Amino acid sequence: MQPTMSMLKKIWNSNPTRLIINLAVVYAAYFICRIAFLLENWSLYNDTLTFGGFLTICGGGFRFDSSAIFYSNCLFILLFILPLHLKEGVKWYQMTVKWIYVIINSLCVLINLADSVFFSFRLQRSTMATFTEFQGEGNLGKIGMIELASHWYFVLLAAVIIYGFWRLYRPSEKPEKPLWKYYVTNGITLLVIGFLAVCGMRGSILFLSATRPISVGYAQRFVSKPVETGIVLNTPFALLRTIGEVPMTEPEFFSEEELEAIYSPVHIPSDTTEVRKKNVVILIVESFAQEFIGGLNRDLDGGTYKGYTPFADSLLTVSAYWDQMFANAGFSIDAPPAVLASIPRMNRPFVTTPHSLDDINSIASVLKPMGYRSAFFHGADNESLGIQAFTRHAGFDEYYGQNEFYADPRFGGKAEFDGTWGVWDEPFLQYFANTLSEMPQPFVAAVFTLSSHHPFKVPDKYSNILKDEGIYPLHKCIRYTDYSLRRFFDTARKQPWYENTIFVLSADHASSKRTHDVYKNDVGGFRVPLLIFDPSGNLPRGKQAGIAQQTDLMPTLLNYIGNRQPYVAFGKDLFNTDASDTWAFNWDNIPQYIKGDYVIQLNDDCTEITGMYNYRTDPLLKENLKGRGLPEEKEMLRQAQAVVQSFMSRMNRNEVTMKNGK
Repeated sequence: MQPTMSMLKKIWNSNPTRLIINLAVVYAAYFICRIAFLLENWSLYNDTLTFGGFLTICGGGFRFDSSAIFYSNCLFILLFILPLHLKEGVKWYQMTVKWIYVIINSLCVLINLADSVFFSFRLQRSTMATFTEFQGEGNLGKIGMIELASHWYFVLLAAVIIYGFWRLYRPSEKPEKPLWKYYVTNGITLLVIGFLAVCGMRGSILFLSATRPISVGYAQRFVSKPVETGIVLNTPFALLRTIGEVPMTEPEFFSEEELEAIYSPVHIPSDTTEVRKKNVVILIVESFAQEFIGGLNRDLDGGTYKGYTPFADSLLTVSAYWDQMFANAGFSIDAPPAVLASIPRMNRPFVTTPHSLDDINSIASVLKPMGYRSAFFHGADNESLGIQAFTRHAGFDEYYGQNEFYADPRFGGKAEFDGTWGVWDEPFLQYFANTLSEMPQPFVAAVFTLSSHHPFKVPDKYSNILKDEGIYPLHKCIRYTDYSLRRFFDTARKQPWYENTIFVLSADHASSKRTHDVYKNDVGGFRVPLLIFDPSGNLPRGKQAGIAQQTDLMPTLLNYIGNRQPYVAFGKDLFNTDASDTWAFNWDNIPQYIKGDYVIQLNDDCTEITGMYNYRTDPLLKENLKGRGLPEEKEMLRQAQAVVQSFMSRMNRNEVTMKNGK
């Protein structure tokens, strides 16, 4: 049956359609603000922004706009569509809903336009942290009036948009009888709009993505350089998503001169460094804790412990690894910044902070001028954990995720989905090995596995083959992942690039499923393997003296390969640092600094030591040595404070790359 004009008119005048029209006007206002922002800051983009790039940015911007619009308009939407027929006949109720709509969205427009002017000072959208940065400034009012006068055209534009909100607004319509139709229509609309609103707030599409709610750092996915995130983002979103966040408190333990003398993350390679254009392959293995590797636990269970990783045990015999090895955090989201960009977690994950918009360098970006091609692989949904956004920001050329795996006809497609997280480790690591063979050399590539994750399953074909002698189901997953790594190296060994490649094996973090007391404390809970394997045999093999951490991998590899460009990394070159000068830092619940035989634990503002232990002679950390007069105590506090101050000051000032030689 063809719809009649009467039916079309009823649909057009229905409350669901009226709500959609009102929200569409808001979307249009946000788009106008985006164009105004671009024109105001055109000098920052006119040399590099292409039309195709702008379309990609607008696609990403729609998701951030949706989040801001649904967050800010949730009360208006509820009051507008609430299934209560009496409200449509109450004038004061209708005017209240209209005023809420106009005022809220007018404020968002004003904030967007004002930040279009302010953006040029910081090259980042304003967040809640911005207000903390400028608190105490007494001349902000005067500056604001000056800018208001000089940007009169934004005042005019704001007035036009606000007038549009008022004039184009469509109030809810009085219900027609029978009333049951009204309640059915509005009830269904409330459910549908509620579902879409939650999706919009998250920045996802009908929950089809595995991503967590998008953060400001997610804007990196849609841009080619950090400054373009200003076009993707809108300021209401940046403010709403950072409520409760303040800039990392920048401590002043030392003057700049003192800090430079104690610790600096600036690495300046020698001009005479030998250049070795080796490929680099980094394997970040989910929950691959040191506890699971028998070869790293010869003394456990009275020397009878075998572990669950026969292949990793064999890799130990041909790899360099260190006496003490640590992750910089206990969460997957913190591993890519630490391993790939030498950025540790401090008191919060880097990728969820406003500092995730800072300029950063990584092993990929530093090696790019040397002709390296780069790629990152992760078998989960392409938006999982925001990893694709981070690796794009870090300078990786390509990203291969679940979508790309499914599209490759050489592999099993969706049949290899594990039912929860993504592609099983074995097929995805085979995909990884084969795709590397299609990349031009030299290349740097990293893969992040996922099978050794809750709910701790293995493919059905291996359920009766792999030994099930562990205490936890995870142990069987570790056996499966270890087998998958063996299969990867079997394939890689046949490739022409194998002999000219350095392989790195690390975990993202240790495991929560711990069976030995030595791994159930604040030191053991961060122990992970850090293995560097060079098939050519040019690198050292076996256990090396000293302390290694994830952030050390980038400077160690860059210096060995022969990079000659200065860079910033919060780690050290393990092959060229005396063992007595090696250290590790991590901060999940508490900040702690490990050096020599001792670990110190600090309070939240790092002003004093709360605990000091000799983790070698007291591996269960039972005897607190704080205040015993040990000569290491004062010096370790000094060094830990220098690391924290350097990190926080550089992040707050966006000095995480080399600029102007420093």
